[in-house]
Amino acid sequence: MAATRRTKTSDTSWRNVLASPLILVQGSEEYIHSAVTESVKSQLKKDEPDTEIHHLSAAEYQAGELQVLASPSLFGEKKLLVFADMQKMTDAFVTDGLAYLQDPNPDVTFLGLHAGGTRGKRLLDALKKTGQFIEAKPIKSDRDRMEFLQAEFRSARRKIDLDAVRSLADSIGQDLGELAAAASQLIADTEGTISVEIVEKYYGGRVQATSFKVADAALDGQLGSAIALLRHALATGVQPVAITASFALKARQVARIIDAKMAAGQVASALGMAPWQAQRVASTARHWTPVNIAGAIELIARADAEAKGQARDADFAVERMVTKIAGLAKHR
Repeated sequence: MAATRRTKTSDTSWRNVLASPLILVQGSEEYIHSAVTESVKSQLKKDEPDTEIHHLSAAEYQAGELQVLASPSLFGEKKLLVFADMQKMTDAFVTDGLAYLQDPNPDVTFLGLHAGGTRGKRLLDALKKTGQFIEAKPIKSDRDRMEFLQAEFRSARRKIDLDAVRSLADSIGQDLGELAAAASQLIADTEGTISVEIVEKYYGGRVQATSFKVADAALDGQLGSAIALLRHALATGVQPVAITASFALKARQVARIIDAKMAAGQVASALGMAPWQAQRVASTARHWTPVNIAGAIELIARADAEAKGQARDADFAVERMVTKIAGLAKHR
């Protein structure tokens, strides 16, 4: 295997990471871990559709696995090895990782995801010297949230008023995944400059409060209340697309914690919201299983498409979604 030149690579922004033999993402922001993984994966697949992709856990690593996985393929296919949980890496992973860095396979992309801490420091330092290093720092300030949103719209070549950015940040909270999803929806659903009025239509003020009440009732399995709230919302001018947007936001929150093993106090931090809000999500999650919430998200996506023009009667499409979701919540 040809030796790889070792030169220190400067820190890379997660937005412009390039597929390369050695990549380390370190920090507690899970959204950046996911975004980098998806970006690298799509780059490799675009260049070579037959790229082998392996998702692995460094916490469960056993000696010799890396050597086997990184060995040349029979037909020369490229490989992507994604090692999650590096903050819990085994001693064998450290040993094998350091040995691998002496002679990495240029046809293999080693992507390490480390949530933070000093576990495996020797290997982390070596990776930082030889490959791309992406820092996954969590967003903590309002300014950071606004800068994140502005970058999302800038990358999509869309203009958004500063007041609209502030309104969107206030409406969604601190979670990067939810902020990115909200920005993506506005980019897809609107044209021209995004104003504060457009943001308010989807996520703010009375519309947000009303549509979220519908989502809360349906996701708690309260069909009668959900339908009553829905019909009142529609009658008072709430658009069907605002209803589906609120459902999508709530369902993703449930999906994020439904299988997570975390203490009650950690839920608020993971979701980037106040403790009382996190407690509400945790309470809703008790009505769901991973399979059912996945089904609910599919129903929401379908209703969202119908509300945007694929159905003749958007109100009926949304009411059908509410009915089915409330039904799913009752059966575990």
